[in-house]
Amino acid sequence: MRKKERAEKSAREKVGMILDMPLDMIKDCSRMTVIGNESILLENYKGIMEYEENVIRLSNNINVFGTNLNIEEITDDDILITGKIKNIEFEN
Repeated sequence: MRKKERAEKSAREKVGMILDMPLDMIKDCSRMTVIGNESILLENYKGIMEYEENVIRLSNNINVFGTNLNIEEITDDDILITGKIKNIEFEN
C-alpha cells in the first residue's frame, strides 16, 4: 500500500472514531452476522465470484464452505447465505 493511501485510511479512521462511526463503515469492510451454522448475513459485500452447493466465494475475499448452500436473499449491499455452514475462510 502506498504512503498516500495509508495516510488517507489513517485520517478516515481517526475521523470515524471521533464521530463514533462503526468500524465497518470506516474501513470499508464487511459486517458478518452468523446465526448458528445455518445462516450468514453479510453486509457490504462486493460481489459473487463462485456459487456452488458446497462453496460460495465472494469478491471481498470471504469464502463460505458447507452443504446445501443457497443465496436466500441478495441486494446491492447485503447477501443472506443459508445451508449447513461448515467453515468461513478469509483470504489475504
